[in-house]
Amino acid sequence: MHTDVITVAPEDTFVTAAKVLRANDVSAVVVDGGAGPVGIVTERDYVRLVEEGRDPNSTTCHAGMTAELITIDPKADVADAAELMTKHHIRHLPVVDRGRLVGIVSIRDPVMRHPALRHLEQKRRQSIQNRVADGITAFAGSMLFVYIHIVWFSIWIGARVEGYPYGLLTMIVSLEAIFLSTFVMISQNRADAKRQALADHQWELVQHEERQNDELLRLSQQILELTGAIHDLTVATEHSR
Repeated sequence: MHTDVITVAPEDTFVTAAKVLRANDVSAVVVDGGAGPVGIVTERDYVRLVEEGRDPNSTTCHAGMTAELITIDPKADVADAAELMTKHHIRHLPVVDRGRLVGIVSIRDPVMRHPALRHLEQKRRQSIQNRVADGITAFAGSMLFVYIHIVWFSIWIGARVEGYPYGLLTMIVSLEAIFLSTFVMISQNRADAKRQALADHQWELVQHEERQNDELLRLSQQILELTGAIHDLTVATEHSR
């Protein structure tokens, strides 16, 4: 989780929240009521506010925030956090310990960026035994492994190293065992590849959605600035009369 959580007060306006979002280059800010988090303001809330025609200058965060706050315990597993965000279609998950805000998890943080997983991956790469085991596993779960044994046993039988029928029986039993284990490993490798491809695709979709939301937030900021300019122009015109 990120421990440097950006927060605003419930009485702060949406303009203040937008400035905080922009200044810290984040897409969500937690609304902290003092005794703990009471809601969250995201770029979606900001876009909805503008769409409804409400004035961001006068609308407080408490009045326009997402009040149904989904949180998670700091001792929970990363997989539980990912499941919660997927289930509730949210992209920011405040971490709360006994009612106190201690961090936040974002969907922008892929699981492989978790420090513990990074450390485990680096440790595996540093171990020669693990690298050798990974190479053997990849080779033993390939069709090349099967073809080599077919050729090997064909030469074994053709050269009559063992008399009939012992050589043939040895080949049949050995190939059955090899094929069974190899095809099981091939199936597992394919399943892992599919899961990895799906995870990569989902991450690309998340990044695309984030870029769209950032663009919406930028447009909303421009609308806010334009609204303020029109308001100032109207006030100046009335005073000139």
